[in-house]
Amino acid sequence: MSTRKPTPDNILDDVLGAAEIDETSSAIPVFQPTPPPPPKERPPRRKAQTAPATDATTPSAPIVFKPVEWEHREVIFRDYRGWRVRYIDGRELRDWKNGPTLLEYLAQAGREGWELVSMSNPHHNQKTAYLKRAK
Repeated sequence: MSTRKPTPDNILDDVLGAAEIDETSSAIPVFQPTPPPPPKERPPRRKAQTAPATDATTPSAPIVFKPVEWEHREVIFRDYRGWRVRYIDGRELRDWKNGPTLLEYLAQAGREGWELVSMSNPHHNQKTAYLKRAK
């Protein structure tokens, strides 16, 4: 063992039976960091593609969008042995007490192309439904 003062490392080496190393002749490794990788090259940006050139003799027709026209319907249901249709667009139905119920009417209106847009409950015994369909 060397002539140095015993340290915990030296004592541990003796206990574990490590071989003695000549510290004067061993080279100390020097840390050399690895160089960072070169930056990745970005692919070149593609320019926006232009529409293919057309002949001046054949002008393209403009695209015209026609707005959809809707027809609307207001239906008022009254509570009489279930919710029954009483008014359609302000006109009272004859014999409305024996007419279709709310679900039966909406199913029939759906088959005719009507779509329920909203439903309100302005009074405790009345419901108002608003329907629409394309003309």
